[in-house]
This record gives sequence, structure tokens and C-alpha cells, in this order.
Amino acid sequence: MVLSGILLKPFYSLTWSLLNIFKPREDTVFYCHTPVDMEMWLPVQKYLKEIPIVTDKAKTAKALKKQGFNCKRMPVFPKAVIMCRVAAHKFPSDKVIKIGMNHGAYHFKKMTSAANYRPFTLFFFSSKQDLANAEAAGVTCGKAVGYPKLDPYYNFKKLKPSNKPIIVFTATYDKSGMSAIHLWADKLGLLTGKYDIYVTLHPWMSRKYVKIIKNTEGVKLIEEESPLKYIAESDVCIGDTSSILAECCALDKPIITWKVPTSERTVPEIEEILARCTWQIATFEELEPAIERCLAHPEELQDERKEASAIFFDELDGKAGFRVANEILKILPELKK
Repeated sequence: MVLSGILLKPFYSLTWSLLNIFKPREDTVFYCHTPVDMEMWLPVQKYLKEIPIVTDKAKTAKALKKQGFNCKRMPVFPKAVIMCRVAAHKFPSDKVIKIGMNHGAYHFKKMTSAANYRPFTLFFFSSKQDLANAEAAGVTCGKAVGYPKLDPYYNFKKLKPSNKPIIVFTATYDKSGMSAIHLWADKLGLLTGKYDIYVTLHPWMSRKYVKIIKNTEGVKLIEEESPLKYIAESDVCIGDTSSILAECCALDKPIITWKVPTSERTVPEIEEILARCTWQIATFEELEPAIERCLAHPEELQDERKEASAIFFDELDGKAGFRVANEILKILPELKK
């Protein structure tokens, strides 16, 4: 448990118990850390009774309101909480039922401590291999169900060809030691004449890079929308070690990755998979030739992408949300529609 949870637990638990005396806790809430979490939750929510959304982030509340979602600010004291994070410490009472899943695919960075999973009654993983990795690290509450976030893209077909090839850049946060954003953020203007450029960044990305990209004419920074809809329409995806690359594999997009230094959070398995299923480059000068190769031969490395996708995800059949909902109902039957 993180320090904030340790400090809050006695006060939160006492408040929860007192409230429960006067009115037994009956409600279940969905904890939303960032709007990205909704992409994973909505394909599940549609099979259940609608539950309140809560957050402790003013920025998240504002973004959700803009998207048409009502959101309550924390603290709240529910019977149960569902979340797309390993954030049980936000509800530091053993009496609160906690169900979780990851907001991104697989584990592209080393897992957090297994101790952080112990408060969960159930935690969902995107594949049997993902679950096996978690269990090897000491997680005991896991279940492999697939990846609800991709349900809306089952059998997806591109709407229509664009005037220029669509290129999506993605990057994990720069202070992770696993990001390549410094290699390309200030050079995108060199590509806009030839390609339609879209960029999606990790929420923790330093503001200086966000500002550079926002100020580059002809480049669209994806902020409050789903990156997936742009990836689905893209011709080539470019990244470093972001878990979005798993989604690119699932959607069978040619992928170019930057070679980044090994860090303490590097996962050797991910390094090996990306080396097999992506075109890897080290400098910006190598980028355009790699893009042109991907455009001319999108079928290259297709088998390798399929193999990677089978590791990252179980049953990409559009029904993962249904499976997650059914497992939730075993614990919280009152959420049945």
C-alpha cells in the first residue's frame, strides 16, 4: 500500500464503519483516474446497471463532464469499487470490495509489487500469458478475460482512404527512461507535407514536449479523444515502449519502434517481442525510409504481429466486456440489469 493509503486508512475505515451503521453501504462506484479508463470500462458497463463515476482529479472531472459523463468527486464510501488501475489505496478500507483491471494492455513495464494487488477480490488480465506473468510475481486474485477496450473494433474496417497516409506517433512518459520522444518531438514539421500526423502521449509526459507538439503546424495532438479510433484508421504506427503498441498489433498496423536504452523497468519479453514484430530504428533520419517501406509492404511482419497479439490478448472476439461483466455479477449480483 502506498504511503497515502497507510495514512488515510484509519480515518477512512472509521468513517466507512460509522456511515454503515446509519445506512448500510449498498452502492458500487467506478473510480476513474483519467478519461482513458472509460475506454476500458464502457464496454463492460453496457452489460450492467449503470453505476456512478467518481474521481479524485479535478482535470478528470472536467474532461468527463465535457464528454457528457456525470462524475462525483471523492472521498466516497461505497460497498464496492471497480477500477482500471492498481489503486486500491484510494479506498483504504478492507470492507470495501475492490475489482480491478488494467487501463492498458499487458505489462510493457515491470509490474508493481504484488502486494498492491492483495486488496482486490478480483483483478482482470488481458491474456493467459499476462495472468501467468502476474501469478509468477505473486498475484493471486487474477483472471484472464481478454481486453474490453478493443471490443468496439472487432471486425473493424477503415472508413475510406485519406488524401495522405495517416501516421500515428505514440510515446510513453519521458521520465520513465523508456521513451524516445526526444528523438522526434521537434521534427514532426518535416513530415507534415507528406503525411497526416497524429500524436498520442502518456498523461505524465513533460509539458515541454506537449507544448512543442501543440505548436507544430499540421500535427494533431490527441488529448481528450480515444487514440484507438485514430490507430484504427492509421496506415503506420510509431512508438517506443508504450502499451498502445499492443493495440496496434491487434489492429494489424505496421509498426516502427525506436531503439531505447534498457532501464530498470524494461521487460525483456517486451524487448524481444518488439524486435520481432516491428521495424526498429535508432535515428530520425531512418524514419521516413521505414515509413515508406511500411506503406509499400504492409503485409511484412504481419505473421509476427499476429503472434504478438496472441500473447497480449485472449479472444479478440468483441465479447471481453461481456465476460468481465459476468465475472463482476458473481461478486455483485445486484448490478444485473
